[in-house]
Amino acid sequence: MFKIIRNLSIFSCVVLFTVSCKSSDDSDLFRAYVEGKMTLGPKSASNLMISPIHLVSNNRIIGETFPKDNGQFVVAGPYTTGDYKLLFKSKIESFSGGNPQCKIDGDSLSIIIPSGVTYLIFNEIKFK
Repeated sequence: MFKIIRNLSIFSCVVLFTVSCKSSDDSDLFRAYVEGKMTLGPKSASNLMISPIHLVSNNRIIGETFPKDNGQFVVAGPYTTGDYKLLFKSKIESFSGGNPQCKIDGDSLSIIIPSGVTYLIFNEIKFK
């Protein structure tokens, strides 16, 4: 009887250890990576250069950064599927570079990045 209990305990420990050590497959993990340069317009708020820049997916912030003194920034975060946004604190006038399918959102505070695009470089983002 003791042998059966001992063997059952060892078997249970092995099964629990195997299940608990299972890690997620790295092939389904992606990161969204966006870099660019901001240019202030004549009416831009001066605090734009000290405001955070966010990557937003499914109404959740997945990445945050602050621009350098020269307006350059890099932001990255976990990406699953669907469109996501590059969100600013001031209204965007225009942008160059990136993907031709990117567009300025209706509120002019963000750039919508289409599903499947995980790496972007914006040469210039101009603000109103």
